[in-house]
Amino acid sequence: MQELKSFTDIRVIKPDGTFYCLPDFRAYSQNSTELSQFLLRKAMVVTVPGKEFGMEGHLRLSFAGSVKEIIEGIERIKWALDPNSPNEIYIGDRKMIRDWL
Repeated sequence: MQELKSFTDIRVIKPDGTFYCLPDFRAYSQNSTELSQFLLRKAMVVTVPGKEFGMEGHLRLSFAGSVKEIIEGIERIKWALDPNSPNEIYIGDRKMIRDWL
């Protein structure tokens, strides 16, 4: 939750006793399906479109992995969406270049 709060444009409510949350990403896209697909392609992060839960513009994020995996996934999402992030990162041994902003 702390990592998600580092985004200036995302609203998130702390879940009550569950292992997922549905942050509001409408500042980045009104279409949660397109945003989910974008994050999969560009940041290699799996999310579920909020549209499937009646919450268009939100993404469902799971906290079922290790703390390290969760933090890394959120960092990748931020890298893909934040224009102030570095232009490149490594995911494993794969160099990813941000050429879409």
